[in-house]
Amino acid sequence: MLPVLRRLLDDDPTAPRLTWYASDYASSGERVELSARVLATWVSKTANLLEEEFEVGPGSVVALDLPTHWRTLVFQLAVWSTGAAVRLGADAPADVLVSSSTEALRRGGSAERIAVSLAPLAVDFGAEVPAGALDYARVVTGYGDTYSPLEAPGREDPALELADGSTIAHPAVLTAATEAGAAWPAGVRLLTDVGPADVVRGPLAAWARTGSVVVTPSLAALPERVLAAERTTATLAA
Repeated sequence: MLPVLRRLLDDDPTAPRLTWYASDYASSGERVELSARVLATWVSKTANLLEEEFEVGPGSVVALDLPTHWRTLVFQLAVWSTGAAVRLGADAPADVLVSSSTEALRRGGSAERIAVSLAPLAVDFGAEVPAGALDYARVVTGYGDTYSPLEAPGREDPALELADGSTIAHPAVLTAATEAGAAWPAGVRLLTDVGPADVVRGPLAAWARTGSVVVTPSLAALPERVLAAERTTATLAA
């Protein structure tokens, strides 16, 4: 298990650690809240799926073609749990492509493909799954609730590939997150709309402070009553 998840579980397994508001929350009411235990379970199930179905591990690259969403954070943590690297977007070559776009999945090239529905309480992709792609919502619950990687990443193995072509190695990810959140108090409750590319300075930095995060694609779209109810103590805008 990733050290940051273990720290959250040891601190308080039942406390909210990830709260998600959809951009259309004012009309849809879509809100998801995960405790440390539930978050760790989603991450473990997803990591087991990646390893068992696609042999993902150190040296593998998983492309995430997903928006700012709680499932995106689960996938990022799961990929790092296996020791593999996260690459954002659908265009560059990768061993596995994870996408919510039918079009991207159809043109996925030689990569293994995982179709992810972003609908609340999804039990399947919600559309025709392109041939050869795995329907994440349909199968993920069948994987184990705990995860132990077959192999730990090396000190130079990349964890995150950035848009400029540079990478952050596995040991450096938590270090960078700790530095990014150094000014926040322990137990910070962070409100943010940063996207997947900013996971290290956003959600991961808050969790490194044994805190929690409220994530939404658009801070401006959240009603003031919601902002007041969440009692956040720090804000990070995209």
